[in-house]
Amino acid sequence: METVELRFQYTQREYIRAERQYLISSKIIHKYDIALVAVFLLLSVVYMLFTSFSIFSILIFGLVIVVTALGSYLYILMPILKFKQTAKYHEEYTLVFSKETIKFKTQSIESEMKWDIYSALWESHDFYYLMQAPRIYTLIPKRVFKDLNEKQLFEEIAQSRVKTTKHV
Repeated sequence: METVELRFQYTQREYIRAERQYLISSKIIHKYDIALVAVFLLLSVVYMLFTSFSIFSILIFGLVIVVTALGSYLYILMPILKFKQTAKYHEEYTLVFSKETIKFKTQSIESEMKWDIYSALWESHDFYYLMQAPRIYTLIPKRVFKDLNEKQLFEEIAQSRVKTTKHV
């Protein structure tokens, strides 16, 4: 039976990059949101000036500021806090993939799972995302593969077991 065994530990930088990439790939945040925020911010300021700071214009401006703050929190701050506050991201992972199961092992977790918990494999330039549900995935950095053959074997195993493959 062919298996792929991966050992790695996330770095804060790569985890944050992967999480931000996921937010854009999953359309939680869109690439053009920053431009939209700038346009709405400019329009709300102009509207406020033309209406002599009416209550409605101030409310619109406030709403744009709140939406900007929430988006900034989601994209900039939340991935950093999630990494720092989640102990499992600081442990060394050992993952063993076979056609039947996936074995997870860290200092605090040891489990064997069937592939049917995953519905899709997303691939980016630097990562694989084994998707369970929205916002729930197993992140595998591509840097952890020893060579191209090991990476190709992982892809073959994963693609034979999940329904969907997507390049993000």
